[in-house]
Amino acid sequence: MPWRYYLKDETLIVEGNFEAISSGLLGGWRRVDYLFNHTVNDFDLDNPVEYLEKVANKHGLKNYFGLLTSVPMDKLAIKRVDDVTVFVTAGVKNPNERIGTINTIIVVDAEMSGGAMVNAVITATEAKAKALIELGYDFTGTNTDAVIVAMCGGKYYEYAGPMSELGQKIWLAVSGAVKESLLKWD
Repeated sequence: MPWRYYLKDETLIVEGNFEAISSGLLGGWRRVDYLFNHTVNDFDLDNPVEYLEKVANKHGLKNYFGLLTSVPMDKLAIKRVDDVTVFVTAGVKNPNERIGTINTIIVVDAEMSGGAMVNAVITATEAKAKALIELGYDFTGTNTDAVIVAMCGGKYYEYAGPMSELGQKIWLAVSGAVKESLLKWD
């Protein structure tokens, strides 16, 4: 793997040279060196971008995509299916009883077409929704879910829909990680 991950101070940090797409704060599509998911403390709902930037600065991260969650990192689930690694923190209720957050980071040790990058987000979202339904929830996501898809070289994939080779790997990894993270609450 041309990348590595580690946990530090309630933050999952994935370090490498990625082309990535993110639906999170300061998201978009670009080359980044870091992906992270951080469990918030004393979170200011009025300034989430400022909080995200403070987390990045604390860890010395520049050129990143970051996600925020209220889910503790002991609920983190990591699933690898061949050249796809998925990191999920899933919570369906925050302490204030509002619906929670399911954050998903997908790292693909391959190159993907632009369409496959976008389709990977859709496939991951569908897999998350199906996992929630299979666990008995009556919703397909929460109001603050976010996803990052990152690629970092290797085999080339043209497609990432659920029936494609890459899509099936993403589906299995995301579905399994969502279920595992939610079951850690029991």
